[in-house]
Amino acid sequence: MKFTLKNKILLIAKKEWDRFFGDQRMIISALIFPGVMIYIVYAFFVPLIMDMPTKRAKEIVVYSINPPPVIQNILEQTGITLTLIDENEKENILEGVAGKNGNFLIIFQQDFIEKVTVYDVRSGETAPEISLYYNSLSVSFVEYYGKIVAALNAYESSIARKFSINRTSGGDMADTGAAGRHLISIVLPIFLLVFIFHGAMAVTTEAITGEKERGTFSTIFITSITPMELATGKIFGLSIESFLCGISGAVGITLSLRKLVDSLASGFPIQDGAALFNLNTISMDQYSVGDFCILALVLLSTSCIIVTIISIIAIYAKTAKEAQLLVSPMIIVFLFISCLNMFYNSGNQISIYHYFIPIYNSAQSMSDIFNQSYTLKQIASTIVTNIFVSTIGCVALSRLFKTEKILVTC
Repeated sequence: MKFTLKNKILLIAKKEWDRFFGDQRMIISALIFPGVMIYIVYAFFVPLIMDMPTKRAKEIVVYSINPPPVIQNILEQTGITLTLIDENEKENILEGVAGKNGNFLIIFQQDFIEKVTVYDVRSGETAPEISLYYNSLSVSFVEYYGKIVAALNAYESSIARKFSINRTSGGDMADTGAAGRHLISIVLPIFLLVFIFHGAMAVTTEAITGEKERGTFSTIFITSITPMELATGKIFGLSIESFLCGISGAVGITLSLRKLVDSLASGFPIQDGAALFNLNTISMDQYSVGDFCILALVLLSTSCIIVTIISIIAIYAKTAKEAQLLVSPMIIVFLFISCLNMFYNSGNQISIYHYFIPIYNSAQSMSDIFNQSYTLKQIASTIVTNIFVSTIGCVALSRLFKTEKILVTC
């Protein structure tokens, strides 16, 4: 039979198709799994993330003292209903605002409308004042702050600017430096988990699937080493390597932090020249050696559990390339878990039981450390949970080492 160029091309293509569609693992990992993961992310994870601020916003209350009916009506048109309180309740409300509960407090001077009516902007006298208290680190701050300030500015414009906002009182209740810690607690846990995962994927697939591919496991078991000792040694060694990858990434972020601050400083303008966040407070100098030591322990325990998960997946693959293909979609799950800190990143709002959830507990603990809101109980729960789960995974990996079907490369 004479092979033409067309027949040769089809023959080569058919060979590739037979190889691909004849391998069930390749079909699952390359054809089905990515589509399923994308569907889960966009059908469940993304809607859940987008719905979190809305659910939290429903709990926000805008308190007010001496609010004029005309301003109440204007705010109601924007969807904000004022909750009237007395002067003696002020301190309790402010304490909650400072605690990032998301609430607002608007205080009007007694007989505000009358004072505004008789005020002459040309007189040089002090204009009537509105005190607006808020916390820029609370959930849904931007949405509510924007609505309130827009409504007050619209009313002020209609009466020829006869009052001022936060001239002598009111303003942001966030602690000095809290804005910087807040931003760091959102950004760094995401990058640290990604760096650790990337490092773990690179070293683990080569150390597990690579040795299986080369057939060196059989040589190892000829010696007196047991499968449990092999699994423990592998996980411990690879965990240190992935931990160092995370540290390397963290150092890179820290060194570039100043440029990040400078770029963000021009990206969050708010009305009247006020800044949404005091980004100049972003600095790693506010953390102690103890904070970094605790962070290192959390990162090391996180490396253990990530390496364990990847090892169990990688041992089922025929080649290191296939193992990386199987493991890669997991980064989507890790990113989703780490992004939860954008909405639940305050340690005093998190139940202790959340620190027993693998991976999520690590992201939350890192966020707490950068926020300087962690407790030793929370950190201990995270580390113990990660070590416990890693130990179970280590036992499972040692049993897989005993399975001939797993170790023999087809």
